[in-house]
Amino acid sequence: MKKIFLLLCLFPSLALAESYDAAVMDICGKPPKGDEVMRELNIKPLDLAIKIPEKFTQMPDLLANIKYPSLKNKPKFIYSNDDGAVSLGVTEKASSGLVDIDVVKDGMLDLVKALKPKALSLTVDGNKAWLVVFNSQARDGNILNIQLFTMTDTKFVVATFNMTDKYINQYCDVGVISLMSLKETSR
Repeated sequence: MKKIFLLLCLFPSLALAESYDAAVMDICGKPPKGDEVMRELNIKPLDLAIKIPEKFTQMPDLLANIKYPSLKNKPKFIYSNDDGAVSLGVTEKASSGLVDIDVVKDGMLDLVKALKPKALSLTVDGNKAWLVVFNSQARDGNILNIQLFTMTDTKFVVATFNMTDKYINQYCDVGVISLMSLKETSR
């Protein structure tokens, strides 16, 4: 036991990699490939950073309005592949300290219960977080949705990585790793 503790203290990235692997295995059913080139994206207005696929660009408003027709559910920042079939959305809400992340997770599970969601508890940037995973139907086919709910010191953050069936083998592990890389930059 002492050896494991010492190993994790000396090489904390090993502990992080193990949790990435476990989350990817649980959600995607296979270990991460790790072949996608990622870059860190700083979202300065939110004081957040997240790793995204290098080729992702900010989704044009026209496409974002089609993909998220409800302004209520539209993330503040959306990045995607060329055709918009794979995307990452990040938004935040000011926290008055009254947000209970477990209650949010339970509410989301209830909201999408007909879609047979799955929830995975984890720690992201030192904060308790939940990944909620479910499949939904959209105009462009079946969509795998991986949603992260977490609290930073000052805000409630929701980040979603979703993809059509066509891209699941290529991006499922990337989505989990991307969401788990979320961190606050104002510390």
